[in-house]
Amino acid sequence: MEFRTVAETFKKLESTSERLELISTLASLFQKADASNIHMLIYLLQGRVAPPYTGIEIGMGEKLVEEAIARAYGVDRSEVERLYKEMGDLGLVAEHLASQKKQMTLFSEPLTLERVYNNFYKIATASGPGVVDKKVRLLADLLKDATPLEARYIVRIPLGRLRLGIGDATILEALALAKLGDRRYREDLERAYNYVSDLGYVARLLYEKGLEGIRNVQPVVGIPIRPALAQRASSLEEIMQRMGGECAAEAKYDGFRLQIHKKGDKVWIFSRRLENMTGQFPDITKAVLEQIDADEVIFEGEAIAYNEETGEFYPFQITIQRKRKHGIDKAAEEYPLKLFAFDVMYLNGENLTPKPYAQRREILEKLIKPGKTIEPSEKIIARSVKDLRDFFESCVERGLEGIIAKDLKSPYIAGARKWAWIKYKRTMKSQLSDTLDLVIVGYYKGRGNRAKLGIGGVLVAVYDPKNDVFKTVAKVGSGFTEEQFVQLKELLDKIAVPKKPPRVISKMEPDVWVEPKYVITVLADEITRSPNHTAGWDGERGLALRFPRAVSFVREDKGPEDATTEEELIQMYRQQPHVRVEEGEDNY
Repeated sequence: MEFRTVAETFKKLESTSERLELISTLASLFQKADASNIHMLIYLLQGRVAPPYTGIEIGMGEKLVEEAIARAYGVDRSEVERLYKEMGDLGLVAEHLASQKKQMTLFSEPLTLERVYNNFYKIATASGPGVVDKKVRLLADLLKDATPLEARYIVRIPLGRLRLGIGDATILEALALAKLGDRRYREDLERAYNYVSDLGYVARLLYEKGLEGIRNVQPVVGIPIRPALAQRASSLEEIMQRMGGECAAEAKYDGFRLQIHKKGDKVWIFSRRLENMTGQFPDITKAVLEQIDADEVIFEGEAIAYNEETGEFYPFQITIQRKRKHGIDKAAEEYPLKLFAFDVMYLNGENLTPKPYAQRREILEKLIKPGKTIEPSEKIIARSVKDLRDFFESCVERGLEGIIAKDLKSPYIAGARKWAWIKYKRTMKSQLSDTLDLVIVGYYKGRGNRAKLGIGGVLVAVYDPKNDVFKTVAKVGSGFTEEQFVQLKELLDKIAVPKKPPRVISKMEPDVWVEPKYVITVLADEITRSPNHTAGWDGERGLALRFPRAVSFVREDKGPEDATTEEELIQMYRQQPHVRVEEGEDNY
């Protein structure tokens, strides 16, 4: 496939404002690919050359890309920097310089998708002496033969700034439409994706083996499963009602959610965002080899730092210090981790996800041999609201977050937020003191005292997984320090887009739109009805946060699709006492 075709499609996607048009445009592009290159196309759409769990990143910052542009077009680096300041986009700089070069050059070799992908893969995996020069040379090699439009996107790919408004769900729907003729087959593709966390693999399998191959996908040790997620409940009574009068209740720990894979003497540890973090947790790796009685297994747990002298659990702010690339051994000694295992998904060649929770839990408990690092999460079987309340209060008294109620008969539902798991946290006991994880979709320029910062607040949204869109719920202008505002503006300017992203549903108009990428944690006094926001829209009004303030900087452990969902927001709105008193049966 010629890369020119890809670039032309990227341009069309960049100018598209409707999600259905995005899907249709993508599907047309996918129909031009085949089994040998569809995975390359998918990865480049994601700004990658391999799935996230491999840890293979293109790894080129602005300075290296500027050097490659200068080398490709025979100009001084200072000229590239000047144009960048003027245009604000290195992709446009490359397009501009390429158009000038083409007026003087009669011949260049047309780029193919395969060549572009392979060069980027070589950049991502380059190592050893002269690695920086090699990366610059490989990128410059592509730019020399690129058309102006191709140059725009070739530069944006390694910078992670394609600005196409494409999410995983959109890609899956487009694949279903392109190859199976109906977007509804997204569910089959999503099931496979939930097991292997690799869109490129799923696409190639679809092209090679069709729907039957997709439906036969099973978990693989060493490849992370997308984690199951919990809903929120407004009360313990609601939990018991939804669970049919009986459920398991596990303690909810405020730590790292880790997915552990073991095959023989090999161990992999993945974060909730499916990043390979094995090297950061040598104590967990050692414990898995000593305490887990299985040759092949995939299981999940929550790791939390604790004081070995007192047995006291540390808050998340202490636990997060274990996430580092340097000084790992010292940190492990200073803040040892306890891993509370809570589910098992695969054991010695058998996919356990279809089995009911009660059976999986029994299998899990038998796997764990005595030791100081790994133990099953604390659990009871609750048959009344009193059972839940007593357990909940016991957990809160010991400094834990709360509880997770689980349907005893439910399978493990990978990658989805269903009522099989329901969380109830201590902060839910008050009117609205639970936090929300919200996606930044735009920002407002600073006014008054914040004029010098260039940013005064952000527009934030919840996620609607059914439609793969983000719906606004608040403007947040407090909670950040001046230093954090400066850092935030720097991050957001790198993902700024000229118009509203197609996956954002908004009545508000920020000064600057950005790609839905970064998540912040927000607290508010209450949730109210509002005609200005689109989350929870009932035909006349949506839902908005009253007096919202940020309580965290950007959450590195969460992606945009991990944000609070629209359904969760509606549940939180309903749980407010004044809503139940004043409105009775509401429109939700």
